[in-house]
Amino acid sequence: MQPLTTTNIATSTVIVTGTLMIRDIPKRAGGSFKVGKLSTHIGQFEVKNPELDQYEAGTYSGNFCIDKIYPSHYVAGGKIVIEMRAVLSCFVLAGFDEDTGEVENSIEVDPIDEETSTVTVTPVATVVEAAEDVAPASGDAAPVADDDASTSGNDAADTDDTKVVMSVEEERAFREQQMDKDTFGEVYPLTTEVKLDVTVGRTKLRAQCDRLKSLGYKFVAARQVWIKAD
Repeated sequence: MQPLTTTNIATSTVIVTGTLMIRDIPKRAGGSFKVGKLSTHIGQFEVKNPELDQYEAGTYSGNFCIDKIYPSHYVAGGKIVIEMRAVLSCFVLAGFDEDTGEVENSIEVDPIDEETSTVTVTPVATVVEAAEDVAPASGDAAPVADDDASTSGNDAADTDDTKVVMSVEEERAFREQQMDKDTFGEVYPLTTEVKLDVTVGRTKLRAQCDRLKSLGYKFVAARQVWIKAD
């Protein structure tokens, strides 16, 4: 047997039977996020898959497809936390228990914060130089407004009286409809049963989950779909 090193850590899919304990972690700024601990006969692993945000906190039993196992670390509360993580590609759930068991006090970092901490920020100097390239010379005259533009503006003003005026309720419904289109994309319009694309990114997926909850949807873990409550 080869020793476990970063060069021979599993990268092919392995199907194991076990339990996934999902915990709801509150954030200081409000809201929360989900993390999981997968317990199997080959070991225990931390799970940070984006789709966990859909699930209720508790312990789920079933079969889990592990695509990757790798070591990871993060800094929180002045401490370095080192852990083994597993990336799940799919899982078939067989049971659920609301009890999350005895959990030791630990400092969890929102996976979104981990991802955004690696984003490269464009240097300010570069932005300033780009702005200077398009800035007009000090001797150049200010652009003069086109008479045709002002004429068209007057024409538009003349047609204001013909526009349809929406009521407050209609305007609110219209705005919500536009927001839902932006939030759900191809999933919109929503039906009584909604299956989200978990690859859209954590931030957008959380926004979709929050919106579905506000609309009265419930997540069915066994089918991994959202159902509109009667």
